[in-house]
Amino acid sequence: MSIQRNNIRRAAFILPLLLAGAVFFGCHDSIFEDIKQESAIGEDRIKGGATGFVVFKGHIYFAPTNEGVIYRKANNSSSWYNRGHWEAISCPEIPVYLATSDDGQTLYLLTTTFQEGTDDFSGVNMPTGYYEYTSTSGDSGSWSSRINSYKYGILGTDIPDRYKEQNTRVRAPSGKVYSVAANSNVLYEDSTPILYADQKDVKVGSWWCIAGTHDNLILGTSVGLFHMHTGSTDINDEVAPNDFSTAKSIFSGMTILSIYVGGTTKDSTGAWSCSDTSETSSVIYVFATGAGSSYAAQNGLYSYIPGQGWDSEF
Repeated sequence: MSIQRNNIRRAAFILPLLLAGAVFFGCHDSIFEDIKQESAIGEDRIKGGATGFVVFKGHIYFAPTNEGVIYRKANNSSSWYNRGHWEAISCPEIPVYLATSDDGQTLYLLTTTFQEGTDDFSGVNMPTGYYEYTSTSGDSGSWSSRINSYKYGILGTDIPDRYKEQNTRVRAPSGKVYSVAANSNVLYEDSTPILYADQKDVKVGSWWCIAGTHDNLILGTSVGLFHMHTGSTDINDEVAPNDFSTAKSIFSGMTILSIYVGGTTKDSTGAWSCSDTSETSSVIYVFATGAGSSYAAQNGLYSYIPGQGWDSEF
């Protein structure tokens, strides 16, 4: 069976099980040599799953699982208002998760290996183990040798703690922490349930990720992107922000796996701080994936840029 057909079969089987980023493909970076600065919404520029965003030494890092690791500079304010400008770095094996150390000086990469499944899974490459690497420079693509290994667990239950809760906790200006557990039914405020995904007049499928600006929480769900004012439990039916019809046409029915608001940082508890800017003045990144037959056509990294609206990053 060819590598290409293997990847197609692998995606078709594993995506429904490991939608939160454990969809695994080959690792390469040559695709980024021809990244376009402008492209039609919905172009399939990133296949496979992807993990949350990591900010490391002034850059944003992101790991689409068949593209290696990509990053862009985040410490130049003028760069936020331009799409693209992502660069690829090499990775030693297939990337799964990224994380940073508490002191912000080390970037961690969790990878996986495969072997062909047996019995009902014959002919499908299945993950067999996690392996961890570190880097102190990130953008150089220089990684340590394997430093640890972990037994594979369905939905990532056996992965190290530092990779959990990515893009699922945000601290509002009020100090309250809002959180979800990926693929859960409950939105929490300071560990207290405040909103259920199937509650009357909500009906958002299930929560996947959360981010925030000075005035709104941005909520990623299994059926699209939503927002609500901090301190409220009223979901705005017109998805965020300020470009309602376009956002609906992109994200309706899609699963939002991760969200990042440009310029935010994590605090000592691991929660992202809300951006100091308003929702309509913030640069927002979203990784979303389609379901079923729409998966290949819709998978991708999108951004909202003030004055330009929503579009694909590639």
